[in-house]
Amino acid sequence: MTEIYLLRHAETDANKNYIVQGRLDNPINKTGFEQALAVGKYLKDQKIVFDLVISSPLKRAFKTAELINRGMVVSRPILIDRDLIERNFGDYDGKKITDDYYELQRKGLIPNMETDEELEERVLNTLTKIAEKHDGKRLLIVTHSHVIKALLHQLVEGFSYMEYLHNCSMNCLIYENGKFQITSCNYYPLDKK
Repeated sequence: MTEIYLLRHAETDANKNYIVQGRLDNPINKTGFEQALAVGKYLKDQKIVFDLVISSPLKRAFKTAELINRGMVVSRPILIDRDLIERNFGDYDGKKITDDYYELQRKGLIPNMETDEELEERVLNTLTKIAEKHDGKRLLIVTHSHVIKALLHQLVEGFSYMEYLHNCSMNCLIYENGKFQITSCNYYPLDKK
């Protein structure tokens, strides 16, 4: 069995200003620093020790992983997995999130955007590969909203890409006998924001 703590990166100015980041390589902001340090302290206080920390290659995820790792009981080297990168939002990268955006995204009408199916296949293959390679370990994986949503969409009945994931929200799961199972889910619908 592999235990995975799947964490969304800390806040960026783009998050704060409701701008689609996708593959844009934005840094975390001051609030993001505080969020990541708080997660590290929480994990230390709970005496949760990881065998390995794995991050998306984007700055906002890697810096979040660094700050969390610094505060934990035992810090670990951080591995980068390029397949944990955020969804390619195509022509919407860098644009303000509007009601139109949600409708276009839901219908798959954003030009050059990675489709739900492509994203879900990439994420499932990547996390399966990681879980099988590190069987029996406890892993912290720091990644992005849509990477996490792609997995939750496949595992949680009724979950949609319209659900909201807070920055530094953590979803816990196990991988055993070739299957993922959610043990703790941390999201809420956009209409309850």
